Amino acid sequence: MVIVWVILGALVFYLAETHFYEKYWNKNLDVTLSFSEKSVMQGEKCYLSELVENRKWLPLIMLKVKFQMSRNLRFPDDDGSSVTDQFYRNDVLTVFSWQRVTRKLEFVCKKRGYYQVNGIDLVGGDLFFSKEMNESRSSNIFLYVYPKPSEIPGFLSALQKLNGEVLTKRHLLEDPFEYRGIREYMPGDEMKSINWKASARSGDLRVNQKNYTALKTVRLFINLEDGGIWRREELLEESISMAAGCALFFLQQGIQISLYSNGCDRISGNRSVVRASAGSGQMETVNRMLARIDLSKKAQDFEKVMKEDVLSGERDVYTIFISASASDGFQELLGECRKEHMDVAWIAPLYPDMEVKVRPELMENFYRFPIEKQ
Repeated sequence: MVIVWVILGALVFYLAETHFYEKYWNKNLDVTLSFSEKSVMQGEKCYLSELVENRKWLPLIMLKVKFQMSRNLRFPDDDGSSVTDQFYRNDVLTVFSWQRVTRKLEFVCKKRGYYQVNGIDLVGGDLFFSKEMNESRSSNIFLYVYPKPSEIPGFLSALQKLNGEVLTKRHLLEDPFEYRGIREYMPGDEMKSINWKASARSGDLRVNQKNYTALKTVRLFINLEDGGIWRREELLEESISMAAGCALFFLQQGIQISLYSNGCDRISGNRSVVRASAGSGQMETVNRMLARIDLSKKAQDFEKVMKEDVLSGERDVYTIFISASASDGFQELLGECRKEHMDVAWIAPLYPDMEVKVRPELMENFYRFPIEKQ
């Protein structure tokens, strides 16, 4: 009889335990993921923090926390992960009543990009591991991995040469916000430059003299079209690294930078554009734009979408094209720039064995850099 009561008691306890876990296992259970940084440079290390907090009396003897990330964020190989097209993390934890558990996972950012963790899957078990309960939760964390500025031999020397041309060919323009004095009116002066108060005091027309400022602006156009039979992603990635190197170099010289690309932005889906500025935050803006370029989506036709940006607007700028593609349309656009007397340069990252037919009139603007195949 005692055995019967023991069995009945165990059965009641099992049923009650199962009921409680099914109903309350995920109550007051907080799971949070966070990156140690919002942005890092390609090749650097970063940390992913995993915080689990069980704010109730019911202990979780077995809790699985699952999520997936890009395989370009390289975690150490261990039993808690697997790598296919994505990195799949599966952590098994024990979280007692009113306990907080924190794990810090180190990884290496192998490739530039914009990475997100959009969801977490939780799997809870009861005391006897006889039943599993599942729940999916949203997550909205992201990490920018900036492209590493290009270090190809000869690239810095080419930028220094281009910088000399920028400084030589810069134009002096009047600065409407700075004045250096007042002088007598001369035929040809604009009416808006007359200083009426000074004219009234002197009895003669007087005009404001403006200071001059050197306009120094470099425009970067990245052509990410891939005209090869086989995908040449290394050349496209190197084009992006070269753009980062160009932007960093010229901003350090105090030169304004704008950047245009026919690549697809991973967030907006539009082509990527950064307007001209030399401010302290411009490099970060450029890096974020470059990080978000999605090479898995086909780039737009460069001549078609960029022609208006290239040919319209001011002529007092130096325009640098970064392109591994030497398509007829692209070279025609560069030819039009020369006809408009624009100062241009064409930087081309190419495999050593690649043959490129460059039009004779563009050779003086052409800079070729060999890229080894990986």
